[in-house]
Amino acid sequence: MYFLGGADTKALIDADVRRNLKWDKKRDSIKSPLLRFNYLLLTKCEFRSVFYFRVKKRKCLSAFCKALLPCPNTIEFGGEIGGGILVSHYHSVICPHKAGINFRVGPGTVIDKGRDGKAGPSFGNNIYVASNSSVTGDISIGDNVIIGAGSSVSEDLPGNGVYVGNPARFIKHIDDNEKLLNEIM
Repeated sequence: MYFLGGADTKALIDADVRRNLKWDKKRDSIKSPLLRFNYLLLTKCEFRSVFYFRVKKRKCLSAFCKALLPCPNTIEFGGEIGGGILVSHYHSVICPHKAGINFRVGPGTVIDKGRDGKAGPSFGNNIYVASNSSVTGDISIGDNVIIGAGSSVSEDLPGNGVYVGNPARFIKHIDDNEKLLNEIM
């Protein structure tokens, strides 16, 4: 049914399916791409919320799917998010101005524009924002960044690093430990 969403939407959803199945133990037993998509849609509320975000411009398709497969409206989406988003839990606010591919968000995360009301944060590719973190304001985050649990980010962060704390501060380069990024992402 997601084929009705258009080619660009289908490509984003396919990337989301591949990313979500990476963390699922049943991925090897399901061979067909369509069955993999249906498996995620039926079993994971988080994936269902991402799917509804992807097809929101198709009002009929979105309403039809929500009627058949309702999910809690506890994830707020906004902005432009590239393919391969993985939401770990369904209690988050995810409204970046722009986010690249392979964007992973932990539970209880808030990504939104700050009090100034300007655009929200812009993220590069391969980003992991861990649980209970807050990323607010018109800021820019580079590629290959891990933001630790409970961190608060309100200033620009360069790429290829791990940042933790309140306010978030640099801990180490990811280039030194590329295996760390591959395990988390």
